Amino acid sequence: MTIHRNRSVSFCANQMFAKTCTFVALILGLSLSTANAGSLSWLDDMILASVRKADPKLTTAQTTRLFAKEASELGEDGLGVLARRSQEISRTARRLDEPADALVEARFQKLVAGDPNLARDFARFTPPEKLMAVQMGEAAQNLARRFPGRADSMIRSMGADGLSAVSVYGDDVAEVLAAQGAASVNVLRRTGRPGWKFFTETVLPNKQKLAAAGILTAFMAAPEDFVDMAGKATDYAVRQFASAGIQIATAVGGGAMTGLETALGTWLEQQGLNFTVARYLGMLLAGWVVISSALVVIGLPGRIATAPVRMLVWPLRRLFRGGRS
Repeated sequence: MTIHRNRSVSFCANQMFAKTCTFVALILGLSLSTANAGSLSWLDDMILASVRKADPKLTTAQTTRLFAKEASELGEDGLGVLARRSQEISRTARRLDEPADALVEARFQKLVAGDPNLARDFARFTPPEKLMAVQMGEAAQNLARRFPGRADSMIRSMGADGLSAVSVYGDDVAEVLAAQGAASVNVLRRTGRPGWKFFTETVLPNKQKLAAAGILTAFMAAPEDFVDMAGKATDYAVRQFASAGIQIATAVGGGAMTGLETALGTWLEQQGLNFTVARYLGMLLAGWVVISSALVVIGLPGRIATAPVRMLVWPLRRLFRGGRS
């Protein structure tokens, strides 16, 4: 009887110990999770405070977090990941600033007007995280002044990386980033301002055709395959765009002729004439038109520009005149 009672007491004690350990582990896990998620929650609060300071009429009833998606995706080192991404964007733009800690602190205090709660958490972040937060806060304020009543919705659309890109490249990229979403940040991160120009002037005007051909997805994933750091289309871009029926005037090297041949072949296919002789005759004709136009532009008479064609036609004219006589 005594032995059975001792075993029961021992079993209960072990069970209580196991429950206690589980409870403690759960509490610690929740604390760590809260701390990790708290950095992005803090960034959310700081950006909203900055925006509302610049645009007091902005609604305060909005409860949706600015960076809810990033908080769920990045998990643990959320702010650190965003800081590293921000440095990548700055490196592409060749704007790796390293201001003194005191200057960063002063800029932060100006942003939040000395809010003690925001300042307390700000102190525990690393220098790159602090700098990124300040730059994003300043960019958010500029957006609030330039786009009254719209800054918070624009920031939600472009995401944290988009706002970081705005802090590096300026407000002029904000509307496109907000309209095209966070994925468009990849264009700036990988190709900088030249690639962005190609994106806005060449890709977006042909967005529907490129999307239908599956080329838009490929461009967004690897824009450096389509445009070089000088903003010129690559040979690969010329071929891909030509397959969608789009000609690129800024091509370099032999890509333009390759793209022209592909487009010409597509047109001849539609006419039922896509055979080698017809394709190369079309290429020769197109080349002659380009060369003749260039000669006229530089000031040579049209008679000289059309000399090759007249030489080819001359025997036919002689035969035609001989037959009539």
